[in-house]
Amino acid sequence: MRTRIKLIGVALLAAATALLVVAAVMKPAMERATAQGAQGGTAVVAPTASGTPAPSSVPTPSSASPTPTPTAATYRFAAVGDAITLADSTDFADGQTGSTSWVTYAASPNLVFSGGWAGAGATTAKIAANVKQLDVDVLVIVAGTNDITQGVAFTQTTTNLDRIVTTVGARRVVVSAIPPRDVDPRPTAAFNASLQRLAAQRQWAFIDSAAGVRVGDVYAPGMTFDGVRPTKDAAQIIGKAIAGAIPG
Repeated sequence: MRTRIKLIGVALLAAATALLVVAAVMKPAMERATAQGAQGGTAVVAPTASGTPAPSSVPTPSSASPTPTPTAATYRFAAVGDAITLADSTDFADGQTGSTSWVTYAASPNLVFSGGWAGAGATTAKIAANVKQLDVDVLVIVAGTNDITQGVAFTQTTTNLDRIVTTVGARRVVVSAIPPRDVDPRPTAAFNASLQRLAAQRQWAFIDSAAGVRVGDVYAPGMTFDGVRPTKDAAQIIGKAIAGAIPG
């Protein structure tokens, strides 16, 4: 009987020693796994009674959503003017502008040309009589050359421009200096100075879009067909300058 008890005691001691050995071996591995889980956000596993690792209940954090890239705002603009704006357009009011119209180069996916009115030989009075209300964000006006040639007083031009702006009803108005008139450049320079002052009084944006096609008060070489109308290259320079002013 004593021998049997001794044998049982020896067996229990051996089992306890084995468990201590297993625990000593497993402890470093468990500590490493726990540390890795805390640092990398990965799931931690722990051994079950059978020795098979079981998934931990520690959740894996989801990755942060990427910050969305902001997109440029879209502006719908209308344009009014004379032959400098109309140029070789086939159906200006319907958006079919030509290669020598500055509107072609102002338009882009974010600057959408949405109609207007332009006519060869048009004065500001004729534009005012033909333009309609338009659902646009911005109105661009490039007009006045024919007012100069027909001797229209700037006070009357002012009345016509006010009428155009009121009729269209755009929230923002951009008024451009008119391009040179090489045969007699001084009246054009004086008109543009008056136009800039009027724009400031009315809180309209003013841009000298023709600055890049002039030398002094006349067209630079290769920038005009006849001393009044811009070439394709000049129209592109004017259009890009106006495009920069449309958003504000």
